[in-house]
Amino acid sequence: MDTDRIIMIIDEKHMNVSLVAKRSEDNEPLDVTADSIIELLQKNGVKVGINRAAVQSFAAYAAYDKEVIVASGKPAVNGEDGRYHYLVPLEDQKDKPVVAEDGSVDYLNSLKLAMVEEGQTIAVYKPPTKGEYGYTVFSEILKPVPGRQLPMLKGKGFTVSEDGLTYSAKLSGRIFTENGRIIIEPIYVVKGDLGIEHGNIDFNGDVEVHGDVHSGLRIEAKGCIFINGHVGNCKLHAGGNITIGKGVQGKYGCEIVAGGDVAASFVERCNITSGGNVYADSLLDCRVFARDSVFVTSKHGCIIGGSINAMQKITAREIGNEAGVITKLQFGEMPQYRKECNGHKKRLQKTTEDIAVFEAQLEKYEQLEAGKLSADMEQIKAQIIRAKIVRQAEKHSLEERIRQMELELKAAHEDSFVRVTGIVHPGTMVMAEAAVYVQNEAYKDVYYRQWLGKIRLLSPEEYENQTVITSDTKVVIKKMS
Repeated sequence: MDTDRIIMIIDEKHMNVSLVAKRSEDNEPLDVTADSIIELLQKNGVKVGINRAAVQSFAAYAAYDKEVIVASGKPAVNGEDGRYHYLVPLEDQKDKPVVAEDGSVDYLNSLKLAMVEEGQTIAVYKPPTKGEYGYTVFSEILKPVPGRQLPMLKGKGFTVSEDGLTYSAKLSGRIFTENGRIIIEPIYVVKGDLGIEHGNIDFNGDVEVHGDVHSGLRIEAKGCIFINGHVGNCKLHAGGNITIGKGVQGKYGCEIVAGGDVAASFVERCNITSGGNVYADSLLDCRVFARDSVFVTSKHGCIIGGSINAMQKITAREIGNEAGVITKLQFGEMPQYRKECNGHKKRLQKTTEDIAVFEAQLEKYEQLEAGKLSADMEQIKAQIIRAKIVRQAEKHSLEERIRQMELELKAAHEDSFVRVTGIVHPGTMVMAEAAVYVQNEAYKDVYYRQWLGKIRLLSPEEYENQTVITSDTKVVIKKMS
């Protein structure tokens, strides 16, 4: 047998064995059998993974000077990490507002609450797998890396099965995530109007009113407020969004304060403070402050009278009216927001100083020899360590908040604007920081931007082209006759 004319090649990981047939000097055909090749493999320590069909093919039809794999090991298959399969949405879904044929904007139905029913399965845990062992052609065992076990879900409002695999809602309510925890909280529902006979509401969660909210009432909600009907001269305070299906007739005493967005169809004579955006079909004689933007963009969207303040942008169909009612618009960086940011910086400095004091105190304890601390001193040391950890968490939170606020302030200074897609009437005052622009004539389809300490009136073409604005810039706009 011509096994001496066979070259065996084994890769460095011992996972594959290849054979190469060499030609003889007189070009004689290779005289081998499958059994002789297998015997050759085994003599060289190849014990498992021999592909007999490949060996037989090589013996019968040897391709000279070409590698043919005749034995292979089996790689180890690492285990899969544990994972959670969520059966319900964990966050509210916000769709784009729907514009009806009459031009009104349906903001109420744009937000889909993430809700669960009592006993409903919210998540199922699939444990990690151990993986599969592998082997080399030399019968060496290859160990897999087992999957990683995930910690149990944390939060409140749900239960977990005895085997730790199934999580179910303990109550009916709204589900959401907060700091990596799953929270299920009930929602307070008023099935009709909220009137004097019902009284004020102060609820640690979401509040939904199916009807109207009458004048003189107050709703305080740590979560969101949803009102399907009208709102009178009342007070609405929410940690999240406030959504009003119809309109607000505030009579100058209505106060709406939201940590998130505020949305309504029309708003009259009302004070609004929003930590996010304000959406409305019309704003009549209102005082509005939005940490982000104000959108009054429906077919008949207009802002008449009052003062509108937004750090990012104000977008409206029409500003003012033919009677020249004074309407004030202010965009860009707001002094109160800068003041708030500076306040956080002062607290950060104080927190950093506190941490330094704690570290100095701990250093003194560390200088004492081990075992020399009394029980009282050990207790004091533990209290200092806990206080330091609390301050470090506060410092991290303040640093992140300041970073976010600085980004918002930068955007407010550089990227904010007012956009009027329809008509802007005389009597409109546009302000940005110290700059003021008084509109003395009616124009159509314009932008207002701040540049070099002044407010510029721009056409859409000039705004889109990002033309450098100078004192000599000529603005092409559509002046109303």
